[in-house]
Parts: sequence; C-alpha cells; structure tokens
Amino acid sequence: MTVRPTREGYALAAVVLLGLGSAQDLGTYHPLGLLAIVGAAVCAVLGATTASGRRAHRLTWCIAAFVGAIAMGFFNGPGLVAWLDPLAGAGAAVLVISSKRTLTRLGGCLVAATATAVVVGKALNVGPVDIDVFKFTQRATLQLLHGRDPYAFAYPTTTPHLPVAHYTDLPGVILLSIPGRLLGDVRLSDMLAVLVLIAAITMLARRYGGAEQGWRCLAICLTLPFFPLMILLAWSEIYLMALIPLWLVLRDQHRLISVVILGVGIATVPTPWPLLILPFLWWRQARLEIFGAALVAIALCFPFALWAGPANFIEAALLVNLHLPPLRSGLDLDSLYRIVTGSWLPVWFWPVGSGSALLMVARAHARTWNSALYLGSTLLLVSFLSAKWAYFDYYFLAAVGLILAMALERSADQVSAPLSRVRVASVAQVQTAGGAGAR
Repeated sequence: MTVRPTREGYALAAVVLLGLGSAQDLGTYHPLGLLAIVGAAVCAVLGATTASGRRAHRLTWCIAAFVGAIAMGFFNGPGLVAWLDPLAGAGAAVLVISSKRTLTRLGGCLVAATATAVVVGKALNVGPVDIDVFKFTQRATLQLLHGRDPYAFAYPTTTPHLPVAHYTDLPGVILLSIPGRLLGDVRLSDMLAVLVLIAAITMLARRYGGAEQGWRCLAICLTLPFFPLMILLAWSEIYLMALIPLWLVLRDQHRLISVVILGVGIATVPTPWPLLILPFLWWRQARLEIFGAALVAIALCFPFALWAGPANFIEAALLVNLHLPPLRSGLDLDSLYRIVTGSWLPVWFWPVGSGSALLMVARAHARTWNSALYLGSTLLLVSFLSAKWAYFDYYFLAAVGLILAMALERSADQVSAPLSRVRVASVAQVQTAGGAGAR
C-alpha cells in the first residue's frame, strides 16, 4: 500500500523553499531564488490537492527547521564566520524538536532566539536604510506625533517610475509604529510584532495540536529566515500577520477585543487580506467577526481620509501601486518572462492565474480552519508568482500563513478526546461558528 505524502510535509517544504528563495539577493530577482519559489508553489498546490492529513514525521520537522535556519546566513554576507550564527540556531532548533526534556528544549529555544537576534542586530547595525518603506513610516509617524496630517507630505521614493509619493500604507501602520518611533526607530515596533506573531502561533499550536506541535512551530518560527530583512526594511506586512493569529488566540473568550485587534490589522496593508477570504465565506461567526473588524478598520481610516481628503487618501494608500509598471527586480514570473522575451507578461495572465487559484481553494471540501489558512496561503503564493512584481515580503505572508495552518491542525488524540479534556465543537457549532481548529 502506497503511503501518500502529508500536507504538513508539503507545507514545511514550501516554507523552507520560500525562505531559501527569498534569501537570495536580498529578496529580489535571482534565478535560483525564483526556482525555489516556484518549487514552493508546487509543494503548496500538491499539499492542497493530493496530500494526506497525517502528521509529518519528526525528522521532517528537524530537516525543515535546520535548512530554514541556515538560509539566514545569506543575510550575513560572505565568509565562513557569517554562517556561525545560523548554524548555531539551526542546531538549537533541531534540539527543540527532537528532545523530550523540557529544560533542554527551553535551552534550545534560547540559543535559537539568540542566534536570530544576532543576525537581526547585525542587520540593524547598518543604521537607517535607504529605502522608502522605512523612511516613509519613520517620517509619517513623526508628522502624526507633531499633530500634522501624515498623508499631506510627499517624500522621495526609491521605486522606479515614482520620484515622489505620499505615505502609501493605511493608518494602522502609523498607529502601530508609534511606540517604536517614540524610542527613535519604528523598527522597534516591528520587532515587537515579531514577538507577538511567534507567541500567538505557539499558543495556537499547543491549543489545537498539543505540546509537541507547540514546540515544533516555535522552533520553526524562531529561525524563520524572513525576520532579519522584514525588520531591517520595516516592511509593514508584519503587523497584520501578527494580529491574525492573535485574533484567533483571543476570539473564543475575548471576542470583542479580538475583533478590534483584527480591525487594526486590516487597517495596515491590504496584501494579506486574501488569507481571510475563506473564513469569511465558510462560517457565519467568522464572517461577522471579519465584517466587524472591517468596520473598525474603516473607523480608523475615516478621520485620516477626512484630514487628507477622501480622493487623496484613497489614491495614496490604495491605488498608487496599481498605476506603476512592472519592475525588473521582482522575484516573480513576470521578471523571468521579461528577461527571456524582452516583454512583460500579458495583462490577462495575473487575473486568470489568481482567479483559477481562487476557484480551486473556494471549492475545497474539508472546511476547517487549518484548511482555510493552508488554501489561503496557496492562493497568495500562486497570485504573487504571476503578479507584476513580488518581493520577499510578499512570500513572507505565504510562509507565515502555512505555519499558522500547521498550528491549527488538531492532533488525533484531541479530535477523539472526551469533552472533559478538550473542547470539541458539535457539527452544528462548526457549521455556524467556525471555531478555530474545529472539524
């Protein structure tokens, strides 16, 4: 009897390949990087269509954690010494997954976190970076602290074909960046968001998959190779990707607070919004919560829209990127097509590719939360590959979405456990409430 590969194994392979691909040439176009991204998309699609629902073997998790941590060495520069920190983190992550002693696992977490912090510290040691993403948030947050409209000022950009631009993110990014800006650097807020993301995913994994799954997801998160560049360049996608798992952690017992938290996240950047499509379509309770969060996001944006003028606000925060042509440096199929043929992909390629992926995921039969996040991440990945540009921060969304999906997978013993040991929703509750992780 042939044993099918597990969806969890495919997800781990996709996360590793996304990290390796995005680590090449600092997340911009690189032939090997794009090859790894395409491989990740293939793994994600295979996991969504052909894989079994069994747990991946512990060895698979160890290999994924080790290779993922090693990928962080690409950010340290050339030389053998540059790989010592990632190697230490990789070994520690494997120890966290393979050991059975809590004290040993805690020590491994400390070493893995320290190794990642060293790589992040080396990146931040360069000081302010010459990229508009960081400078825009740094300046716009300061304008708001001084009582001025952050969307009223136009700044020079590092984006081709866009010499100057107003602030290009929604106001949630500015609000969440204030703590870091008060300390001098908005990237301190990004670091806090990373801690929230790791803690929330670990809590979800322990809640729905048991302690063993919690350790595994923690090891993968602590050594995720995306974090150094996400923090260094102050990419604002980190906020919503931290607040989605936090929403899922709190929604059972603190629903109103969780909806407000998700609403603040929605009011940051629209790129991760597709991760919420399937929960919105599948479950009434989740639909009400996401709708309420959207109202919170609109309420946050409303005073800034009045301040700047509705047309100016919408153009700056939502539409400016739509007018830009494709970029040669994108880590996507459009850049490869340009190199091979000298022209860009046809305009219909992206909507057809994205629409086909959306139809595929919307017709899924296994309507569970882990399936919703897995399929949503696959949708994002396929869509980004065919977009007019995509960089490592886009693929960070897909990688975190896949890890979150694995965290929400229920273990077999919890699914069959009596109600006195674990809360299992009835069929009617699953259909109406869409409780996180419920089958």
